[in-house]
Amino acid sequence: MVLVKDVGAPADICARYGIPGWGGYQGAGHTRMATESAVTTAHSHPFAPAADLALVHNGSFSNYATVRRRLARAGVSCDTDNDSEVAARLIASRMAAGDGLEDALKTVFKEMDGFFTLLVTTRTQFAVVRDSFACKPAVIAETSDYVAMASEYHALAGLPGITGAEVFEPMPEEIHLWSR
Repeated sequence: MVLVKDVGAPADICARYGIPGWGGYQGAGHTRMATESAVTTAHSHPFAPAADLALVHNGSFSNYATVRRRLARAGVSCDTDNDSEVAARLIASRMAAGDGLEDALKTVFKEMDGFFTLLVTTRTQFAVVRDSFACKPAVIAETSDYVAMASEYHALAGLPGITGAEVFEPMPEEIHLWSR
């Protein structure tokens, strides 16, 4: 996994790092509006707490400090004070303990309070979940060639084959998981 965190317009960042020339089968991008932590690249998304795990989060967790303390007692430390990093570290810790991605995501529902949409990727999987109220936006487009997720359909509208895609909004606490 290659992780790039930078400040600026997405097209400029992609050009700066030569991202259009990269190969791969997954990619995640995130434009952040900071609400819970500092505006720095260290606090920006995606958070990658393990070699093959990355998380992008839209929303806010209200009990992240409590969960961070519980993780610290278990030997899991965070690098920032960002609520999204806590969720990423919780998922990574569950997976390190033997859970699959789906069960690790169920732990988020049990242990973390708040309003959120999460996109989580591993080396072979891609998952999207929303909290029990599904108040943070998410739309998924699925074709035989790709799965794409965004906060708004507008961000997906230019994708090849979008007119033939199955396009839907994930329901509350529904785990959508695709494997390679």
